[in-house]
Amino acid sequence: MFGLPTFLQAILGFLLLIGPLVVLHELGHYLVARWLGVKSDVFSIGFGKEIWGRTDKRGTHWRIAAVPLGGYVQFAGDGNAVSQADDDKIAHMSVEERDHAFATQPIWKRSLIVLAGPVANLIVAFAIFFAFNAIQGKAVEVPEVTGFAAKSDARNAGVQLRDRIVSVDGNEIVSATEIAEHVLPYPGRTVELGIEREGRTLTVPVKLASQTVKDQFGNEGRIADLGLDFASPNVRLVVPGSPAEKAGIEANDRILAINDTRVTSFRQVRDLIMTRPGEKITVSVLRGETEKMLPVTVGSVPGTNEKGVKATYGQIGIAYGKIEKVGPIEAATMSVGQCYGIMRMMVTGIVQIVTGERSVKELGGPLKIAKYSGEHLSLGFDNFVWFIALISINLAFINLLPIPTLDGGHLAFYAAEAVRRRPVDAKGQEWAFRTGLAFVLALMLFVTVNDIASLLPIGK
Repeated sequence: MFGLPTFLQAILGFLLLIGPLVVLHELGHYLVARWLGVKSDVFSIGFGKEIWGRTDKRGTHWRIAAVPLGGYVQFAGDGNAVSQADDDKIAHMSVEERDHAFATQPIWKRSLIVLAGPVANLIVAFAIFFAFNAIQGKAVEVPEVTGFAAKSDARNAGVQLRDRIVSVDGNEIVSATEIAEHVLPYPGRTVELGIEREGRTLTVPVKLASQTVKDQFGNEGRIADLGLDFASPNVRLVVPGSPAEKAGIEANDRILAINDTRVTSFRQVRDLIMTRPGEKITVSVLRGETEKMLPVTVGSVPGTNEKGVKATYGQIGIAYGKIEKVGPIEAATMSVGQCYGIMRMMVTGIVQIVTGERSVKELGGPLKIAKYSGEHLSLGFDNFVWFIALISINLAFINLLPIPTLDGGHLAFYAAEAVRRRPVDAKGQEWAFRTGLAFVLALMLFVTVNDIASLLPIGK
């Protein structure tokens, strides 16, 4: 499945990723419960056999268990790890103990306690994005067309050079960096491009072709691409350990030429490099007012061409864009938008899988998360922390789904209780929780088998 170094990185990355996120999620439940006067009997990281544990002066038993795929807080009066009330246990409590039991609390308190876990994960992601935005600023590119790919759906639909993209499917576009979120997830769809041309506003429908891409680790994804270029060839960042870094290319360099070919857009740079895997090239850059000629050995990554045939492409590990510094308010606003955008893409992905637009093979489980954790860890601190933010939003999103045993399932029960003015009967809750548990276990089994099938060279 992995080479040995990558396997060790995957184990380390997975533990560094899941451990803190689970702790912070459960701390959200615990701290809000404690604030609202609800006693916690057990705080567990992981499930199954206890590896370590101790009980504090408040009577909470803190434990680490053998299976590190989650955790739970069991409150006073709970019958199990998913906070089903134990009526017999509650009946034998003193009046004071009942006051601190979870099940005896009003709906608003129970809802806040349950909601606190996913909110904690969203706060983690927000904090990470805020730090990146405040330190690094934002990438900005004027959404004016400067070039086309060799095969461009937008050009075929009538988009011209110097057209300015002002909207995609009604979503306002200020920077070219905003276009991707409205295009990449929708291969095969037709999008409406709003463009400005010589003082006129036009609408151009573009059917997006499906494109299969692979990264340097062989991870495959299906995306859409307009085939437009907006970017000047300014280097925004250099991937640690990449051919570009080894050659001495730096952030804020402007690429002037690849070998003897002058370039004016980043797509030209990408296209010239993609066709030269493993070759030695000369990259001319402008740094300040000095032009430098840097020899670069192009890296090789696997991919798939437009005919679906496996191919090898060149890559040197740079990203484009101009950077603008932002203040704390704008950094916070950007962070909220990033969290929302990622959750919206998750919803889109699930809908596409349900409707058959995407294959269920794109679903990932713990093995893929471990693999990706190791890969992002190998790319450096920034990449790994960014991946933590992404998975933190995933955890929040999944836990908010209205599935019994998950936080969203509890919230659904409380909503029903608020409407009916009485709780769902014990038999109904028991049936729902058993069904929810069976669904979650079946899903975990499916994605794990899916992971094994995609990570092992079976049929490849």
